[in-house]
Amino acid sequence: MRIEIVDVPVPEAWDDDSEGARLLRSLVDVRNAVVVDAWGGDASHAFTYREAWAQWRRQEGESDDIRTVALLDGEPVGRGYASRSLLEATEIAEIDVMVRRGARGRGVGTALADDLIGRMRSQGATTFQSWVDHHPAPGPTIAPPTGFGAVPADSPQVRMLRRYGFALEQIERMSELRLGDARDGLADLRADAERHALPRYRAETWSGATPTALAEQLAALHARMSTDAPSAGLASEPEVWDLERLQRYEASQIDGGRTLLRAVAVEEASGEVIAFTTLTGSGDGSPWYQHDTLVHGDHRGHRLGMLVKAANLLALDAREPGAVVRTWNAEENRPMLAVNEALGFVAICSEGVWQRKDAT
Repeated sequence: MRIEIVDVPVPEAWDDDSEGARLLRSLVDVRNAVVVDAWGGDASHAFTYREAWAQWRRQEGESDDIRTVALLDGEPVGRGYASRSLLEATEIAEIDVMVRRGARGRGVGTALADDLIGRMRSQGATTFQSWVDHHPAPGPTIAPPTGFGAVPADSPQVRMLRRYGFALEQIERMSELRLGDARDGLADLRADAERHALPRYRAETWSGATPTALAEQLAALHARMSTDAPSAGLASEPEVWDLERLQRYEASQIDGGRTLLRAVAVEEASGEVIAFTTLTGSGDGSPWYQHDTLVHGDHRGHRLGMLVKAANLLALDAREPGAVVRTWNAEENRPMLAVNEALGFVAICSEGVWQRKDAT
């Protein structure tokens, strides 16, 4: 038995005959096989080659990334990923290891993890974090220090994380909304939010890149996500967002074949953008994803989170009736979860956020 770890570069294209493009497709195939298996055959959780390629391209110059494929006797059976920001929190690295079911228990996961952690440590990383899907299972559970949520205590992922010295810090709830079931209530929820928000605030929506007049303000709100969103005991640093960083994020979605739907709340008197939410999806019947949502701390208490989310979901329903939307929220973020629950989102999975801090 021979295990080989192969680095996967960012290719110039995802769909040509180059070795880089072939390796990208191989990595995505392994990732999708593991995810679809974990979801009981539900292929809606898979990524396309184009989506992965666009995301990789966007991260160039922004983060130090390692992407690997593990070959077992020449067959691709594992995928490794590590990322360390070059803009802030440069000592923190995200680590992710996936191994296809038939190749587990043969040292592939260990080889991938050892390689990623060792190389990131050599680049200066001293804190490692990992986001892992945990599906319900019988038996004991463990809870994070926040006291919100729990995950099965005896899953293979938990055993491996503990073996590597990771501790559970936080649980994020993955939720799903089926617009066909929620449509009748969305207009009422938006109208109720407007009764609290108007005339001081108004909602605006658009598709695609952010209009120039709003871009710098929206970038500033994106930066607040790193300080305002609940982060439990996770090591972090404030993110610096400027116009260029916002444009890179939006390009990663658009170049990956996705459509961006944005909704913001604007204060009438000042013209300032003080809340936003984002939907992104390919529009081909696969799920949409509700990305970051934020209401500026000085403007909370006016139903602005509900206002922007309901407005954006209504815009999506007009474009793709009956679409499925998925999102993640920290379990302790009760105000945002209350908004999502009122909209009709239901929990479908728990994502454990794990952390390991090494001595410096």
